Amino acid sequence: MMLEIHIGCKSTGCSFLVSGCNVDGVFKVLNDFDVPGELKDMLISVPAELCRMDISSSEIRKNREI
Repeated sequence: MMLEIHIGCKSTGCSFLVSGCNVDGVFKVLNDFDVPGELKDMLISVPAELCRMDISSSEIRKNREI
């Protein structure tokens, strides 16, 4: 079902920017995941050096000044 929904998005010309994320203590990027071939050309990898912040959103909220 999820694959069909994404293929539907692709048929409208939609694309997605994909940034890396921390998975079990290891920073992974798009190429580290198995992506169905039908979807690969609609995903655009954002280089880690442009988006990586080794802090969780929960930590950011906890530390922000009000």
